[in-house]
Amino acid sequence: MSYSWVFTQSRVTVKGAEHLGELGAGQQFESQEEAEAWLSENWPELQDAGIDEVTLMADDDVIYGPMGLFEE
Repeated sequence: MSYSWVFTQSRVTVKGAEHLGELGAGQQFESQEEAEAWLSENWPELQDAGIDEVTLMADDDVIYGPMGLFEE
């Protein structure tokens, strides 16, 4: 089983449009914990690129989400 994040982008920024792959779009993780750790480290960059929500997938199944990327 592989885990990945699906991004929802409501506002397109130049950085986001050009660099979604560099931000992690399509990246595969071996465990849910690894995917969540990656998101914990990278959510500010995703938010700056116009990503509003993320959904965690395990293969084709939704684990949870969509989840907003908002500071609390």
